[in-house]
Amino acid sequence: MTLPSARILLVSTSSGGMASLVGSLTSGPSRFEVTRATSAKEAGDLLAEQQFDAVVFEAPDTAIALDGVRLFHRFHSSVPLVVILAESTPEVEIELKREGARDVLTSMCLTCDSDSVLRRVLGHLIENRRLVRELERARQLGLHLAHHDTLTGLPNRQLFRTRLREALARARRHPRPLAVFFIDLDRFKKINDTLGHNIGDLLLIEVGRRIRTCLRETDLVARRGGDEFTVILDGVANGQAAARAAGKILEALAEPLVLDGNTLRVGASIGISLAPADGHDVEALVRCADIAMYRAKARGGGFEFFLPEMGQRTIKWIDLENDLRRAIDRSEFVLHYQPILNVERGNLSCLEALVRWQHPERGLIFPDEFIGLAEESGLITALGEQVLLMACKQNKEWQNAGLPIVPVAVNFSAKQFQVGRPVDLVRSVLDETGLSPDFLDIELTESAVMADPSFATETLRRMRDLGLRIAIDDFGTGHSSLAYLKRFPITKLKIDKAFVGAVMRDPKDAAITRAIISMAHNLQLKAVAEGVETREQLEFLRHPGCDEVQGYLLARPQAPQHIENLLRGESPLTAAPVLN
Repeated sequence: MTLPSARILLVSTSSGGMASLVGSLTSGPSRFEVTRATSAKEAGDLLAEQQFDAVVFEAPDTAIALDGVRLFHRFHSSVPLVVILAESTPEVEIELKREGARDVLTSMCLTCDSDSVLRRVLGHLIENRRLVRELERARQLGLHLAHHDTLTGLPNRQLFRTRLREALARARRHPRPLAVFFIDLDRFKKINDTLGHNIGDLLLIEVGRRIRTCLRETDLVARRGGDEFTVILDGVANGQAAARAAGKILEALAEPLVLDGNTLRVGASIGISLAPADGHDVEALVRCADIAMYRAKARGGGFEFFLPEMGQRTIKWIDLENDLRRAIDRSEFVLHYQPILNVERGNLSCLEALVRWQHPERGLIFPDEFIGLAEESGLITALGEQVLLMACKQNKEWQNAGLPIVPVAVNFSAKQFQVGRPVDLVRSVLDETGLSPDFLDIELTESAVMADPSFATETLRRMRDLGLRIAIDDFGTGHSSLAYLKRFPITKLKIDKAFVGAVMRDPKDAAITRAIISMAHNLQLKAVAEGVETREQLEFLRHPGCDEVQGYLLARPQAPQHIENLLRGESPLTAAPVLN
């Protein structure tokens, strides 16, 4: 066999024996590096300073061999020891091995073996020791992987629970408060979807590092999964100390991150629970911190402490979310349509599709109650796809029935537009339903397009290439840049109803409304006014040349069967238009 390269410490008080043993170890195919020692003290000093793979101890008699083995095993038991005696008996070998020797050889055995039994024994011992080390490293690695996140190297959910359970047990024996943080990153999904998972992974690693630098050595930060992190502040003095730690984390995360040439900003929402006030076990504290985190996120980020009244509200929110998931799976949503009229001609120019939830127990639920939840839970994309498909299918059915043809307008949420591959979705739905793109309008809010103007410009251009018309909804409430507005390939500006509702009592709102209409015309866009509820408002809008209007004065959102009557001309709306 080819022996592995190894370092051997040879201990012998006999110079003649030393020379013979050195020759035995360094001759032949071996690659042993031999270091010599002539006393137990010298051997101990060498073992304390250097690492050896094995020790060979040539003892002049059994008594010295036993003393040396005992001393060696006491301080260096992990290094294999081979004892060489001039003569030996089975009883002596058993006793030496009991005290810690790995093998016992005799001088005569070494002299008679031309292939050096000592080299073979050492080779097997060293190979076995290395195998044991590799197995131990593999075991430690397995334990680490079982309890740590493979991406960030932070403790995972399982280890977090274990450490929190231990901290609570210590707190029961020696009462002291502790805090649990539940941290959720803001805008992570957008970064992950637009820049790729590699950037997303780098972001998570850096976030974990920044959180760790804000904490004490006794604290623990873990990655719970996705973009969620949890923290244990063990022995935190009070709520103010927890608030300072949360503020420090938020400040650290607010600093720009430069990853692979991209400068990113990512905020966070932090929920805080305190023990024993908010719970005495792991599940209660994590649940309370999670609830507080959702409260913080709903308020635009920052941190929030858990309050008892949050719990009941969140339970209702969770129940509603579960119902919403089932509703999407079961297609429990229906569309109502609100007419949009041409001001000059008084005829129907478009129908805006508005979603309603036909809940099996609660009846018809309006969007104000579930759209925010759909956005927050990530269900808005699936819901938006259903709405688009239903609207296009309904319009195609009306056309096939020979009814007058008008476009249907469908709202796209910010999330659906930014991460939902909107162009591919629209193309697929138009292909599936057979509806011409001439009869589909897409409505987007200012915030949706201004979140990433470059992306919005390219996406809107591709939509226009399909033949769609595009409206900016709720115009005037966001933060549009006129420089970008002229670049967006849009067709309409929809004036927010807040301005329309105040035109008769607030000169500033009236001026803003006239200015939006004028700007739209100068940009070759149509101006559409929402929320028209009085004839005075209608007359005001007619004077500066508002192109289209919608609101309760004209018609409320209606079920499809009522819209069919309107299209047939049976509705008083078209028989005697209010606009005349």
